[in-house]
Amino acid sequence: MAADGWTWTVDEPEGWVLVPTADAVPPELLEVWEREITEVVRVSFDEGPVQTTDAETIEALDALRERMAVESVANLRAFAEGVVDAGALVAATFRVPDSAPVPVLVTVGVEPLGDPGDHLMTALGATGGNPVAPPKIEHVDLPDGDGMRVTRLDLDPETGGAWVSVCLGRRTEHADAVVDTVLQWRSQDVLQGPAMTELLDELLPVVSIVRSTS
Repeated sequence: MAADGWTWTVDEPEGWVLVPTADAVPPELLEVWEREITEVVRVSFDEGPVQTTDAETIEALDALRERMAVESVANLRAFAEGVVDAGALVAATFRVPDSAPVPVLVTVGVEPLGDPGDHLMTALGATGGNPVAPPKIEHVDLPDGDGMRVTRLDLDPETGGAWVSVCLGRRTEHADAVVDTVLQWRSQDVLQGPAMTELLDELLPVVSIVRSTS
């Protein structure tokens, strides 16, 4: 991906996969990816204990797992296609227990040198939020820049349901610009929060950014 004279890529850690988009992958390769990932997801659903030996029930469970796997991959693909025009990528992790692949939005932005950080704070969700439960902001020591983690809990104004989000950012200063990397995860499954906090820490270092133009 490119961002204002910079090029960035994501190396997949173990247990992660980058979700391809139609503009980046030929149709035949996209079909192969979908088949392979669907099978990986379906097998992951098979890892739970079997509670029955009834053949008809087992067949129904297999069909359910297949349908869930197909829907999970379709949702990942739709998410990736929906954000690619904004210059974002979607990485998904298979390492959250008892869950379908969990997507994370990956973006990179370039700001002028001396930027006060407002863009990064906004992207991480550090502003606004519920006054009763304001965003939790943590500064993170990183070997290649200044890091910030923002965890917040929001209520859906229409349903009243809770949404939890964990965002991790990295700001790296260069001679003429600052480059921000932002990882965003958001879900109504609040129990996934601790696991995703650790997994975002794992994903951030493999987002590599280099200057692509002079």
